[in-house]
Amino acid sequence: MKRLSTIWSTLCTVIALATALLLATAAYGGYIDPRSWTPPAFAVMAFPVIATAAALVLALSVLLRQWRSAIIVAAALAATWPATNVHFPMNLSTPPLPASQDSTFTVLTMNVSGFINRMRHKTDPTSSTMRFILEQNADVVITQETALGPLDFTRTEPVKSMRQRIDSLYPYHSHGYHDIAILSKHPYTVLEDTTLKQGWMSPDNIHNEYHFYAKAFDVTLPTGTAVRIIGVHMQSIGLSNNDKELYKQLTRMEKGTRSQMSEVRHSLMGKVASACRRRAAEAQQLRTILDQSPENTIVCGDFNDTPLSFTYRTVRGNDMRDAWQDCAFWPTYTFNADRLYFHIDHMLYRGNLQALKSESPRAGSSDHYPIITTFAIGSK
Repeated sequence: MKRLSTIWSTLCTVIALATALLLATAAYGGYIDPRSWTPPAFAVMAFPVIATAAALVLALSVLLRQWRSAIIVAAALAATWPATNVHFPMNLSTPPLPASQDSTFTVLTMNVSGFINRMRHKTDPTSSTMRFILEQNADVVITQETALGPLDFTRTEPVKSMRQRIDSLYPYHSHGYHDIAILSKHPYTVLEDTTLKQGWMSPDNIHNEYHFYAKAFDVTLPTGTAVRIIGVHMQSIGLSNNDKELYKQLTRMEKGTRSQMSEVRHSLMGKVASACRRRAAEAQQLRTILDQSPENTIVCGDFNDTPLSFTYRTVRGNDMRDAWQDCAFWPTYTFNADRLYFHIDHMLYRGNLQALKSESPRAGSSDHYPIITTFAIGSK
């Protein structure tokens, strides 16, 4: 009996050590450049699941009185708390909104998927996404996948019936080219930067094979404060429709999927790894722009990568704050299709700004949900 007890205790310890190692990799693997070593990037993507599993292992260890195992996992959870707080913010309350609206402004970012009713409201000829955006009455709206060509998106079929309302609410707007667009209540200038105009980072390059777009706007608020807002759309996860269907079959554990595991390993994971490496290069280019930008800067959009990833950590650096982490309560996901429920849209900021409220409503017909943040000016 004593021998069995020793074996059981050893097994629990091994499980606890493996859990702690996996949790640490998921929490801090984003410091490793995926161009050098890709496997940690997969653990980072799975951090919410791994952290939840670690909490369950801790609870079971306590329940089974495996104190050594409990201490190991508890120590790992404590050591990774800074990472956990990024994914699982615990803001039970948020700062009150100032009495004067002139000292606040709201930014909405959303991948609108061409304003097509991809997910819901398929019988609606107009865009429920655009209707939702107009209802939010944000000061500045930054959209991704706005149009599939040089045509002004306000003239496209799903949106053109609302053109008069758009012009009335947002007298300043630009569709850019193909992807990044801005709707603004306040005047702005478009940043003309050679880095933004070169190669695969160019939003004006029709041969943008990496599908990476970035556009910077210097917005002048009614108080006279200037804020640079950079909209981004980074390299997608790289899966075709067939790949996504295979992934959905695997998550449903349909018959015959076990024999497809080799295909998953070599096809799906290979494509995701390639996309991670491309985003790493994009993030470093974007970081160069941020290092040259003024103090009051917001970068927002579709990062196509999760919090804690190399992409996210590189763009955030040591000077940016995450509006969701600062204001929200509990985790979220912003991509809602193909069972790929990941938090891949972000709003980072710095300078003499304070995020007062951040939310991600389940609205619109895109395969992404928006991020909407209200900022206070001069509340650093």
